[in-house]
Amino acid sequence: MADRPTPQPDKNWNAILKWSLAQTDENAGAEPARQISEEEKKWFTEAVASGVVDEIKRMKDITAVLSTRAREVIDAEELDARCELLEELIDRVGSIDNGGDLHTIGGLAPLVETMKGSPHARLRAASAEALGVTVQNHAKAQADALACGAMAPLLAMAAGKDGGDAPCSDADLAETVGGDEETARARTRASFQLTRAKALYALSCLLRGCVAAQKAFALGDGFAILRACLLVDSAKIRTKVLHLARHLCQLDMIFMRAGVESGYVLAAAAALSGSLPRDFGAVADVALREDAERANVELAQVREAALRFIVDCAKKVDFEEVPKAVDHLRGTHVENALRSVRAAHEGMSAEDASACADEIALRVELERMLEG
Repeated sequence: MADRPTPQPDKNWNAILKWSLAQTDENAGAEPARQISEEEKKWFTEAVASGVVDEIKRMKDITAVLSTRAREVIDAEELDARCELLEELIDRVGSIDNGGDLHTIGGLAPLVETMKGSPHARLRAASAEALGVTVQNHAKAQADALACGAMAPLLAMAAGKDGGDAPCSDADLAETVGGDEETARARTRASFQLTRAKALYALSCLLRGCVAAQKAFALGDGFAILRACLLVDSAKIRTKVLHLARHLCQLDMIFMRAGVESGYVLAAAAALSGSLPRDFGAVADVALREDAERANVELAQVREAALRFIVDCAKKVDFEEVPKAVDHLRGTHVENALRSVRAAHEGMSAEDASACADEIALRVELERMLEG
């Protein structure tokens, strides 16, 4: 395994703090300030310098490691080490200055290469997250990521084309202590869900404010991929794709048309009716009940996101430009979904209804719009 640079210790910062406190006197205002000696100045300067990490050098070191063996199966120890490096890189590129510097030092290409070809889902997910953080609100980094070919692997990851239901590979088994296939299978499913979520995050960061990325997304049949994501057995992913689709449809009628023609309104209606609150009244186990309550909160987030998308579509679509929108909005899919959600709302306790107040208001608004 490649050597990794060691993070700088923080002992010098503690020494500086102690020294500073030692110079503080409760009666400092009553007496002239003591002059700091040259020896103290030298110590202070050296202590500060030793505690500061050269950000660019550190990112270069990380990039050098990530640039090797991007498509190879690696053992669990090296996999953990590389994931730690990617986590550190994510922290560092959170600074907009570092985000702009990453491509300059050759750091974006290894991320894209890992997303394209690594057999390890954890590495693909972490690379997508690092890319998303890098390009977020950074026009130059967005352009650089597109130039490196980031759109295609992100769309493939979001679509689930990088695996998920395939038999356990050597890479999956390498991540599991003892090589137990059943454990590897469970971890594989979770890892592929994670890659999808991180790919969607990176896509949202890449698309925001970047016309070139939006065009590349449309050319890659992005809305069909978002529609397919609504079938994933993960409420969090369904919520993410509904928010992303809504954002895109607000940008331009071109995206609104693409969304409608790909059947996204119908898919959103299906997500709405398929995310009704579950009745867990018979669950006695405290831990299971807490899990059930969390699941219902996530389902409520799906319903609200679906309603917001459909309401926005009904408000903003140009029915002359997108005539199919009339059929989809007034069709039986949306009508049946609203009927099911209304019944769920009417059966809620006062406490639950209060928690879902925004969702209920959106449903009522949509019903009134479609009655007109």
